[in-house]
Amino acid sequence: MNRRGPHAPSGYFYRREFLSALAGASLAIPACAESSAAAATDDYFVTRMEQEHIPGLAVAVLRQGEVVWSNAYGWANLAKRVPMSLDTIQNIGSISKTFAATAAMQLLEAGQFQLDDPVNRYLGFAVTHPVNPDASITVRQLLTHSSGIDDGPAYARAYACGDPALSLEEWLRAYLIPGGAFHDADRNFHGWAPGASFAYCNVGYGLLGHLVERIADMPFADYCRDKVFLPLGMNETSWHLRDIDPARHAVPYSWVSTGEVRGPSWAGLPSAVVGRPAAAAEVDNDFAANCLYNHPNFPDGFLRTSVNQLVRYAQAYLGEGRLGSVQLLQSDTIRRMFQVETGNDHRAMGLCWNAFRHPGRPLLWGHGGGDPGINSNLRLRFEDGVAAIVLMNTNVGRNAQVPVPAPLEFAEYLVDHSHAF
Repeated sequence: MNRRGPHAPSGYFYRREFLSALAGASLAIPACAESSAAAATDDYFVTRMEQEHIPGLAVAVLRQGEVVWSNAYGWANLAKRVPMSLDTIQNIGSISKTFAATAAMQLLEAGQFQLDDPVNRYLGFAVTHPVNPDASITVRQLLTHSSGIDDGPAYARAYACGDPALSLEEWLRAYLIPGGAFHDADRNFHGWAPGASFAYCNVGYGLLGHLVERIADMPFADYCRDKVFLPLGMNETSWHLRDIDPARHAVPYSWVSTGEVRGPSWAGLPSAVVGRPAAAAEVDNDFAANCLYNHPNFPDGFLRTSVNQLVRYAQAYLGEGRLGSVQLLQSDTIRRMFQVETGNDHRAMGLCWNAFRHPGRPLLWGHGGGDPGINSNLRLRFEDGVAAIVLMNTNVGRNAQVPVPAPLEFAEYLVDHSHAF
């Protein structure tokens, strides 16, 4: 194979080699899906992957709660020639927030708290907003990104290879309490009081996860395992890298072009390549491999799972909270989560879940995700039981671009064509 040079690091590939890999690694389509719709969908995804420089992609579409078509393309690991598959595990980014919300709503159903309760009632430390210290931050505000907490530079700097050394509570205390190692009254909070406005916030979902573990009296990751993952049969899903076979995990790749690393940024700090801070200087017009990383604020976006595992989660939501004999959430709770809490002409916000408005069409609810080397999207249309799942092992966004267009486009394409399969 052709590399950039005789000393090119493993994991860096020419565009020509990537296109060759893409053409060779698309998984065979099942006989039942050998239709013009399936062929057109394959052509669409292969073309868009070439255009967007996507090494690996796995997708599925459900109708009436059942998978009607799924496929995977490209590579989970370019260097080792491991094909992407529907069982490939990767970080799903902020789709993870919906699992934190699911856990919280289970406790709400059990009468453990109310949505408008102040979070300080349940924490072992007090969170006060510097603009209005007397105003309470509520559970509803965490769920709807209206708490006034912001993702400061300390959040961006906390990405690191492997599982975090700090616990969720330790990190939140250091970030939110005056005098903490990561506290910054100006950068960790917005200049408006809790409940006064909307601003997407990752740290708020870390706090929601900690709220779950305080109320449930068990670690957040253990609660999700026992009350969400295992009941749904999501046996290869975890918040911790230590629970995942690294050979099954997709390599998260960042595309580097003209000296710039493609990917997200927080508080004005670009993500770079986690574990390879000098990657942009080492490679150009090629893929740089991030390490397998995690974050101490992990409930906001660091769940590891696969398309086939997420299918079961989507089925539970489409089934009014039920999958087989398992009642994940009550149907009334599901409806409550998808009631519009806030929004504008283009976007609606429920409890965690969001939707984009299209004139003359029902709301397409869901959540996307983006981190260094990954993008994801999960969309749900309740009117006809349609869901779309998209996982890719690169981030195609630029800087603070939210939502990232391509994964949302891919999910909407699957929803729009769901009745053709």
